[in-house]
Amino acid sequence: MTRRLLAAIVFVLLALLCAGFVRLNRTPVDIELFFSRSGTSLGRALVVAFVCGWLVGAAGGLAFALRLTRERSALARALRLAEGEVRTLRATQPAHAR
Repeated sequence: MTRRLLAAIVFVLLALLCAGFVRLNRTPVDIELFFSRSGTSLGRALVVAFVCGWLVGAAGGLAFALRLTRERSALARALRLAEGEVRTLRATQPAHAR
């Protein structure tokens, strides 16, 4: 419970810090993309760029984690097959090899 409360407090503090940052950086800027052009404040543009970068980073991290999970399951499957083969070989070895 305290971990959730601490996370909520940190989130609120970051949101207030972000709002203050946007309020302090009111300089108008023109953002020109390939397909559109818009005007906004510098603070909003930086916050949007930060959030977009964070989302791209999170997507990349998720893709990496999924790749590791697939690799781990493939290795676990191969280990189960190898252990089964070892059990079979031990059960069928000749008496003089025991």
